[in-house]
This record gives sequence, structure tokens and C-alpha cells, in this order.
Amino acid sequence: MAEAGEAADEEKGPVFEGIPLPSSPSLVLLAPAMQGAPLLNAKQYLYTYSDEQWEDFTVEWVRALGHPYVLVTRMGGAGDRGADVAACLTRQGTNGEWDCYQCKHYEEALRPADAWPEIVKIFVAKVLKVYELPTRYVFVAPKIGSYLTRYLANPATLKEEFFKAWNKADSRLGADLDAGVRTAVEALAHATDFSMFEARDIDWIVELHRTTPHHARRFPTPLRPRPAVERPPSEQRAYEAVYVQKLLAAYNEKYGLQLQTLQEAREHARTQQHLARQREAFYSAESLRVFARESVPVETYEAVETDLFEAVIQAEEREYDLGYERLTAVLDAAVNHQPNPANILAPVITVRDRKGLCHHLANDHQLTWCKEESP
Repeated sequence: MAEAGEAADEEKGPVFEGIPLPSSPSLVLLAPAMQGAPLLNAKQYLYTYSDEQWEDFTVEWVRALGHPYVLVTRMGGAGDRGADVAACLTRQGTNGEWDCYQCKHYEEALRPADAWPEIVKIFVAKVLKVYELPTRYVFVAPKIGSYLTRYLANPATLKEEFFKAWNKADSRLGADLDAGVRTAVEALAHATDFSMFEARDIDWIVELHRTTPHHARRFPTPLRPRPAVERPPSEQRAYEAVYVQKLLAAYNEKYGLQLQTLQEAREHARTQQHLARQREAFYSAESLRVFARESVPVETYEAVETDLFEAVIQAEEREYDLGYERLTAVLDAAVNHQPNPANILAPVITVRDRKGLCHHLANDHQLTWCKEESP
């Protein structure tokens, strides 16, 4: 990997126990533009990446692995000591149990000759007490060559071939090390189980990355299908409390009732159908929020909610005789609002979602129905 300068290292942001933490820009995803030529697929895009982009992509993939990692962070750059991405299983960081992901982004397939210097680096880091030897050391490259693939599948052969390269008369492996350090590295390599070294197939990496919100940001591919919307449960859930109470207040004012609970409103002839539709809309918008959280960066969904708020707030701020009239006007404004077609979520947003977003905004105290009207 190309080494960055000291200034570049300082710009990487905060650190955890000496490990730089990555920072990601906030993004609102736009829908892929219509093009005459077919778009590149994710795997093809990865071949165009810079070293830095490849490391960022690897961090996103590793975080999706499901391991009990306390911290996953980039370490690439000057002084990385053979560890581009560290996945730590304890708060001890790389001083405790951790896995190393070594990023290699070459035009050609990764060869044994590319792997040997990186293996030496990780042994040197342990000898110099920079960090502990990782439990797993994973090469991450767009393509792993056939020879290295076979060696990694047979740890004994991998170790044998490493020492063949190490002991060659003209070998440059460890040539720049002090004699004492080189001897300690050799002893450590002999004592190490080379099954710790492995690689991952790029197709598998891409498929797992596809399950993260980062995938849609990185690759201009269509969103996965949106799951079916959950039916509202019979019992009110805790996170429904605010918008339900605002609905009850509007019903009580309009019909002269004294409803206090969801169940009372569900059983009243004047309110049961309207309430049922509002809860269906609320849960439809909730399913959109969850789908967006799992598919795109959070800012992309927030842009949808912000646009909806701007479309209905004028209707909400007008004077009305009844709160129910304000509610109706806001819902009408939401129905007539068209989501920004440039936002990648726009094609999956339904009319019911837009109504439900009004109740989400009410739940967040940004909208309300019954106010003290001016005389």
C-alpha cells in the first residue's frame, strides 16, 4: 500500500488507544442517472478504487461480518506495521485479541511475493511490541492469485514457501532489520501456526457488503426490494404514545368525547376506522425508516422526512376551528407532496408512507393538531 505523509495521518480524525478512527462524510444518495450504456457492477467498480477507497470499503465490510468486534478501524498509512484494518475483540485494542485485515489493491492478482513482506511486517510488529500477534490475518484483495490461494489453503505449505523465500541467498525479506530483530522474527515465524493467514473471495465480500447502508452509496445499483409492511399490533407500543395521544385529543375535541386510551378509540364507532388508518400509515412509515436504515446512509432518509415537513408545515401553522381540521389539512398536504425524484428512496415511498411520516413528526413533537387558537 502507498504510505501517506505525516500531514495526511493527522487529518484522519480521533484515535482509540493510538489507533486512528475513520470518518465518513454525510451523504444524501441520489437515484442513479439514466444512461445509455450499462452501469458497472460493484465488483467492476472496486477495480477502479484507490488504495484509500479500498481500505474504507474493507472497514465497511468487516463491520458487517457479525463478529463480536469492539472496534473496527483503519490503520493504513505511514507506520501501519502491516495492519491496514484492525478488528479488536476487546477494549485492549491491538494489545489484546484482534484480527488483522491487510488491504492490497493491485492491478494484477495478489502473489506469494506480495504476501511475504506483509507477513514479515506483522512478525516485526510483535517482536518490537507494537501490538500483539493477531488471531487471524486476512488478505483482502480484488483478486488472489492461484499460487497464493493454494498456499493459504494449506498452512504447512504456506509456511514452507515463506521460509524458502526468507532463506534465499538474495532474499530482501528482513534485510533492513537489525540482526537481533531478524533472528527474533525468524524464531517467531517458526513458532507460529500459519493457519492464522487467510484470504476472502471478492464475490463473497461484495455480497456481504450489499447488506450494509454503504453499498448504495458506493455503487449506483438499484435498491433491493422493500419488505412487506408490518400490520399494526393490537396493543399500543411504547413508541406510539405521543402521536396516539395527539390523535385522541383531536377526536375528543371534534366529537365531545373523553377518550384516554388507544383501546377506547378502537372501540368507538366514530373513531375506530380513522384511527386504524392512521396506525397503518404510522407503521408503513416505520417500515420505510427501517428499510432506509438498512439500505442507505441515514442522511438519505432524513432528507425525505425534512422535505415532507417543509411540504406540510404551512398547513399545520394555519388557524383552524378544530385540531381535527388541522390534522386533515396536514394529511392532505402530505398526500399531494411528491418526494424529490433525485433521492434514491423516492420510488419506494407510498402515499401511506407520507401520511405516516406526519405522525412520526408528531411523535417527535414537530407537528401537533390541537393548539390554542388565536381569538
